[in-house]
Amino acid sequence: MGVTSYEKYWSDMSAEVRRRLLLGSVGSKHLFDVGVRSLESDPQLAVELLFAAYTANPLDGNMAQQLIDIEGLISLFPASAVPCIKGLLKYWQRPDNLSYFLRITAKRDNDKVRSYILSCLEKESANIFWIQQGLIYAGACSDFQFGLELLDRDFPSEITAAVNSAKAFFSYMNGDAANAFKLLLAASEVFGIANVGHLAASIALSLGDRETARSIFSGSVEAQPWRVSEALRLYDLERELDKKIEPFSDSLAILLYSFNKADELDATLASLHRSELYKAVIFMLDNGSSDGTSKVISRWQEKFGQQMVRIDLPVNVGAAAARNWLMNHPDVKNSKFAVYLDDDVEVDPEWLSKLSAAVKEYPDAGVWGCKVVDYNFSAVMQSVDLHIIQPKGDEGAGPEVDLAQIAPNPFRVSDIHHQLLDAGYFDFMRPCASVTGCCHLFRTAKLLDNGGFSLFLSPSQYDDMEHDLRSCLKGEFAVYQGHLRILHRKKTGTSSRVSVAQEGNALGNKYKMQAMHPRSEILQIMADEEGLLQSDLIRKLESLCEKGVLASYNIAGE
Repeated sequence: MGVTSYEKYWSDMSAEVRRRLLLGSVGSKHLFDVGVRSLESDPQLAVELLFAAYTANPLDGNMAQQLIDIEGLISLFPASAVPCIKGLLKYWQRPDNLSYFLRITAKRDNDKVRSYILSCLEKESANIFWIQQGLIYAGACSDFQFGLELLDRDFPSEITAAVNSAKAFFSYMNGDAANAFKLLLAASEVFGIANVGHLAASIALSLGDRETARSIFSGSVEAQPWRVSEALRLYDLERELDKKIEPFSDSLAILLYSFNKADELDATLASLHRSELYKAVIFMLDNGSSDGTSKVISRWQEKFGQQMVRIDLPVNVGAAAARNWLMNHPDVKNSKFAVYLDDDVEVDPEWLSKLSAAVKEYPDAGVWGCKVVDYNFSAVMQSVDLHIIQPKGDEGAGPEVDLAQIAPNPFRVSDIHHQLLDAGYFDFMRPCASVTGCCHLFRTAKLLDNGGFSLFLSPSQYDDMEHDLRSCLKGEFAVYQGHLRILHRKKTGTSSRVSVAQEGNALGNKYKMQAMHPRSEILQIMADEEGLLQSDLIRKLESLCEKGVLASYNIAGE
């Protein structure tokens, strides 16, 4: 049988299901949503997806209840897992009054959240609901030791597999990979290796066992070809793209602009100074700052010497105008590449080498970007590969742009990465619609040809995404380099709440961005991207088959 069997598998899939699965095969809520949509078109696929949704977060009683509410569903799950699901519901009880808890979590008052969870556990020690809430808190705050402490107690024997799965994750994130792998193997006896395989392979890689990781990924994809994320990681593992660095030999302009963020800028420039910059030149624009930014730039200019060009503006012109000012600098226009960096990031020492590797792998991209995580809570992913999606029931309906609506042309980017923490699930390279403006690499000629960042979206927010949308309309999609991770010094906790003016500006710019692109354009981008994602996936699956890493998918009846 030819390797085109994978192409047939994906082509025969329901269009609605295929479109969503191509976004990824991780995230409990995402898998549940796709599974429900598969119930009529492909019941067997639905069962696999819905069981995977549960095993992705097996202490979530709300998910377990939704699955039991689907008539006859859990009888189709592996018999070994059914007692765990039913047992969880015996010990998971949502309290009647959660108003105070919801209020303090909305305020991101982490100390109060932790104390309240512990106090509730003292009163309701047998209620897994509070264990689950504690684990959510522990993950969001990267307090993995606290998560392990919550799990270090006696649990009902029926839910041992769920507890082992949770312990494995928190052990791995807390630095104990060997124990985490043992716990996952124990959980796999109930859930199956495919449903714990993604994390298990990540753990194996962290232990230096690439062959075991390769075996787990290939087994998962062969058994369940819808596992897109695992397939992408398997391909990069086989090609060793996860380790690939490529010297940046072409001329490069590094473009930074800053307004009143002296401390953050100082840390950003320090990380740049520690990194391999090759012959890149930094163009540093002070956007009318009134704090100590000028002194910070002066100090670093002495250290960088001729490798830094300084630009001082008398007033803050906003992010879009600052980007335009930088890209039109004569020396920037003469460089082959230009990369925008935010003034509050910390880059990897080999960040340019990893971006260069992405350029070599996908030379025709409109822009290249990377994974961005929270500086303080580095397991929290702020941005990965972003894809354009529309709300349920709104695909293709309505006028081109309806200015009477809060969302004149409703669309948004995928947010699967917000459903889980960074345990390697997005460590792959592939095309997408947009990458974060925190780290945006362009061929300068394409950057200039695409026009400036929209001044309609001043002073900031969504100008980088709108610029990517224009590239997509020209057939020049972004490429995500998931093997490069940069830290973003975004404030967290109560200090992360923006002012009313900032929130209003963001909402206003989102409205304007949607109004700038009629629905027909967004639908065209979505259709083009779906085709691009599918062809990229099939190309990689066929390559893996040709190399004997994957067996061809056996189509029923052939």
